[in-house]
Amino acid sequence: MGVMETPRNAIVIAAVLAVAALGAGASSHAAGRAAACPRLADATKLPRRPGGGRLEGDVDGDGTADRATIRYAPKSLTGCGFLLVVETRNRVLVIRIPELGKGRSVPIHDWYEEDPYVAAAVRLTEDRDQIVVSRWHGASVADVSLYGLVGRELRLLRFRPRLYEDELSLFGSVGTDNTNARCSRGGPLIVVGLGPTDARDRRWLASRSRYRLKGAEIALAGTRAVRGSYRRAAAAADRWGVDGLPFTSCAVSRGRRL
Repeated sequence: MGVMETPRNAIVIAAVLAVAALGAGASSHAAGRAAACPRLADATKLPRRPGGGRLEGDVDGDGTADRATIRYAPKSLTGCGFLLVVETRNRVLVIRIPELGKGRSVPIHDWYEEDPYVAAAVRLTEDRDQIVVSRWHGASVADVSLYGLVGRELRLLRFRPRLYEDELSLFGSVGTDNTNARCSRGGPLIVVGLGPTDARDRRWLASRSRYRLKGAEIALAGTRAVRGSYRRAAAAADRWGVDGLPFTSCAVSRGRRL
């Protein structure tokens, strides 16, 4: 019996499939490299993010200033490659700051947003400071998250009742909703809001909500409200500081401005 010959077109197809498989493997390997998350233990070896800000505050409550910065792994993804790093006298505190573009993690070299960056160190308890991190900016709105030491770990501080992504939205457009955060040294955190309550802007609401930090929760402790005409509501919101510099009275250090 003679040896059966393999048709030439079959050889070509097999070669194409092999090249495609190699290409897919290389792409998968490259994606794996891009998706590698930096180890938290290596945080201080990573570069500081350009524009990520820098500030000082007593995060661990030992009476000395700690340094807070944003570090990043340039070849990683935004979902895990940004780190908030607090260097204290005795140790380094680290937590990931996940950022998503259109709901998904993207390579950091494709991330053109100015966030994340450290905006302020604030004192919402008697014995230590918390870090305000800018997470997202719109045309007239800035979303921030707050981080603090809980036990021995740096943690995201969660709002109760829950806010979307535990982010506090600040500022707003003239004639629509406007929000700001004020505070007293040692707390409480005061969130002031002003906005219309009907489609024709005839009725307005000014609110002043007090939040207390306990453990990892920033819990609502009470709200005052003024309803009525724009003039009446705006006058109350002005008294409460709706247009002031965010975190006035409790900021102990400021990084990059919101």
